[in-house]
Amino acid sequence: MNARARRYIAVCLLLMLPATAACGRKTNPLTPDSPRPEAVKDLRVVTRDAVAFLSWTLPARNVEGKDLSPSDIAVIRIYRAEFGKDRRKSRYRLYAELDMANPAPAVVRDGSVSWTDEQIAYGRIYGYQIRVVSARGGISPLSAEAQAIPLLSLAVPQGLSAEGRDGYVQLAWKPVKTWLDGSPAEEFVGYNIYRGADQGVYEESPLNKKPLTTTSFRDTSVVNDRTYYYIVRSVDSPTLVWRESTDSPEASATPKDMTPPAPPSGLTAVPGVDRVFLTWNENKERDLAGYFVYRSTKSGRDYLRLTDKLLKRTTFSDDTVKSGTTYYYAVTAADGSGNESARSKEKTVFVEKLR
Repeated sequence: MNARARRYIAVCLLLMLPATAACGRKTNPLTPDSPRPEAVKDLRVVTRDAVAFLSWTLPARNVEGKDLSPSDIAVIRIYRAEFGKDRRKSRYRLYAELDMANPAPAVVRDGSVSWTDEQIAYGRIYGYQIRVVSARGGISPLSAEAQAIPLLSLAVPQGLSAEGRDGYVQLAWKPVKTWLDGSPAEEFVGYNIYRGADQGVYEESPLNKKPLTTTSFRDTSVVNDRTYYYIVRSVDSPTLVWRESTDSPEASATPKDMTPPAPPSGLTAVPGVDRVFLTWNENKERDLAGYFVYRSTKSGRDYLRLTDKLLKRTTFSDDTVKSGTTYYYAVTAADGSGNESARSKEKTVFVEKLR
């Protein structure tokens, strides 16, 4: 082998070295995300009489801090322990299991879960903890403990009514005069009003800033044509910490626009050949839908509507007149909610006979 061939082989070997070294390089192995959700961090319990209302937020991450979708959560396990009068706590036991494919009787909404425990009794204290199981079988750590102490409450308010008005809802209910066991309530009795945009789901804070001592309430923080749902709870103290009753029966109402437009102004009536031509000024209401035209042969009464449909313009030609007759005209305005104004000022016109 001559020198030229040896140099050619050496160059080829040098070019192959980087590729060979790359093939042998070690990298960090890829490991899958942990299937274990992080612990529930905000377990809350509210007790009303002998019912415990639990709520919490579904974990949004796994134990490694990586994102976890709500669809990755398959089961929620609820553990309960009891304290007796001696304050000794029994061991936590699995008390309920919620299948997220069909979580009833729990309610799951926007990543939050609500669940009710009605199997509690006076004279005891109950502790709750939550565990979450992912679809891949990973089990979260236990949540922190939340406690419930059932105490006798005032009776549940009855007879709640809700009436939708223009821009507000008027609520009323019967007064509460006893505790839930029937004994007379001789000290403070107040009420809290709760509202929701959906049936059976209410805001956490009452509409009233402090417990009401009357049995009526006007909710002015509403929007017309939207349905609202209400419940009322009785409360035994004017300030925190109070004890609330369970929910009253629900009442709903839809406030509606009941304010009609102003009567149209500037009506003129000009007779012509076998017709009368009407004009008037345009109304300025934002929700104006149109106008109706009325006619009578008697001043101030017995008006008949000439227009079946709302007019979108401020002119009208009445070609159903008879010559030699006096007519009285008026115009009304109507809005999109169907409210019709009072009649405009009457305008009189005589249709002359043709000679």
